[in-house]
Amino acid sequence: MATPLFLGPEDLKNLHRHYINLTCVDSGEPAKASNGGLPVRYNFSAFVVEVEGVHLAITAGHVFEDLKQAQAAGAILSNWAIDDSMVRDHGLPVYPIDLDMNKNIFFYHKGGVDFGVYVLSDLASSALAMHGIVPIRQEHWDAQDLEEFPFWTLVGQPTGFATLRPDGTSSKCHVTVQLTPLAQRPEGLQPTQYPRLFARIEFASVAQHEQRFDIGGMSGGPVFATRQPPQGSAYEYRLIGIQSAWDQRKNVAVCEVRPLLRALALVMQARPQFEGAAVL
Repeated sequence: MATPLFLGPEDLKNLHRHYINLTCVDSGEPAKASNGGLPVRYNFSAFVVEVEGVHLAITAGHVFEDLKQAQAAGAILSNWAIDDSMVRDHGLPVYPIDLDMNKNIFFYHKGGVDFGVYVLSDLASSALAMHGIVPIRQEHWDAQDLEEFPFWTLVGQPTGFATLRPDGTSSKCHVTVQLTPLAQRPEGLQPTQYPRLFARIEFASVAQHEQRFDIGGMSGGPVFATRQPPQGSAYEYRLIGIQSAWDQRKNVAVCEVRPLLRALALVMQARPQFEGAAVL
């Protein structure tokens, strides 16, 4: 295993305060047929970022692409909400949002770019702030000193660690797992037009889960980097990217987020009333 990185409760709180789930219900016939006649709840890892003063929920682009394909096959999506209860045990229900697959999202999944955005309303941002969820600021996603932050962690929600119900209370257990950066692309991950980052999952870094577990559902989760310990009095971190793909040998591909957010910032500067737009 790689050199262990110990993150205490306060350290983890700094990372977890950016993490959310996007969730919705599929009441289409294909979903109900797979679930004993009941609708199916979907759950996606995501995180909140601030770009040009606008708060955005970021996930993997293939999440929205898969949902578009599901709609074409008969999915009926409703009850969109944000769930922050995995990292903020406030006992409140999920927060409903107005996510519209044809209006206020932007996504791209091609050539190694895997980037999905939902534009948060001011009301949603305020509600999240009341629960302690804050956006990742530019100084954490646009820094030029990433070589000083060699320890990577991935935050996400494995589907296997959740019991999802179409209504009522769902139970979930999120995971923060250490990653070891890899200099070369693993054979199990396909080459892409645009470069990606690669890492090995250190499953033993997760308490009580020393054996490999299915990370399905962690796509869209943020990958953070921290300085070499000890941290000292000031805990520092950087946002590296979005967990995008994985292979059967404990390796993941990461879509680097900095160039994408920079490009998005330019679009938003040119369109002050930016609301997002679905991209196929």
